[in-house]
Amino acid sequence: MGLFVLWWGWLAFNSGSTYGVSGAKWAYAARAAVMTMMGSFGGGSFSIIYSMINNDGRMDVVDLINGILASLVSVTAGCYLYHAWEAILIGAIGSALCCFGMPLFDRMGVDDPVGASSVHGIAGIWGVLAVGFFADNPLRMDTTSGRSGLFKGGGWYMLGVQSLSALCLACWGVCSTFVLLWLINKVVPIRMDPNEELLGADLMEHRIRHTQIGISRALSALAPIQLDLDDVIDAPPIGRNPGHERCVDEIQAASQKLHQWREAMDKFANRAETGTIKTKASGSRRNRTKSFLDKSHGKGKDNAAYERGGTVTVKMGGANGEGKEAHQLSVIGSEQSYQVGATDRNGDRNFAWID
Repeated sequence: MGLFVLWWGWLAFNSGSTYGVSGAKWAYAARAAVMTMMGSFGGGSFSIIYSMINNDGRMDVVDLINGILASLVSVTAGCYLYHAWEAILIGAIGSALCCFGMPLFDRMGVDDPVGASSVHGIAGIWGVLAVGFFADNPLRMDTTSGRSGLFKGGGWYMLGVQSLSALCLACWGVCSTFVLLWLINKVVPIRMDPNEELLGADLMEHRIRHTQIGISRALSALAPIQLDLDDVIDAPPIGRNPGHERCVDEIQAASQKLHQWREAMDKFANRAETGTIKTKASGSRRNRTKSFLDKSHGKGKDNAAYERGGTVTVKMGGANGEGKEAHQLSVIGSEQSYQVGATDRNGDRNFAWID
């Protein structure tokens, strides 16, 4: 939808560059509209071919959209100075530069999710230079000071002027953007943390939950990262996204459960240093008492059998294991050996492990 809105508006944008339709201007306004469409046809055709070759016969919508936009950008500078075949060629070249430029910027690490650097940067520079190659002197308009492009017998003069113009525009754009963003960053930081970028600024900055924008996938990717979701739990939802709501609830529940486990295991580890641990496995009639005075922290040597998926009752207290507190630990290891303590298989002291 956005592409078609821009595509349609580009006709008025380029036709209006003649500043009227009176006198000879109507002919150039009409020519600008036609060449705009011809350029977009060339760019769209190339982007379709490129996308199908690059994606094993599948057409990528992003390549198609950016290719057409790049062709419109390329043909804009001299749209009423070109002939039909020239506009098609200029649009196709602009689309090619955009399609090859987007992955190049990605490899360079440029943060440009919509490909604006390729669409308006590379294709825009090509559009300025194309005037120096293909421009034909519009006698009545006199917009080129009586000069023609290199391919129209005008020599290198216009190409040199257009090259200097492209350099000045690039320098002005880079310098002004850098200064403005530097000043804004001093007042309001404009860079987000990587985890916030994955979740989206709408959610993290503006507390707006959108539907069907891949938030659930981002939450899955962020599972290992510690997040404080207190500021976004009560955000009003925009649209319906059951998957998003479910993931947020699961993360919140898992965070609370992990906090409870850590508190329990901290108490477990502190009391185990001087007391004993009495364990009773569900599905088994045998009780085991293991001293935690040694450094092994409860590594079983007698291969006590426990049922996978059962629970172990852990009591902490005096020499006889008669503590006032008991904790239920799930059996998550094998059925041949067990290990109850403040360490897991990887040495993480925040979890109990039965193996």
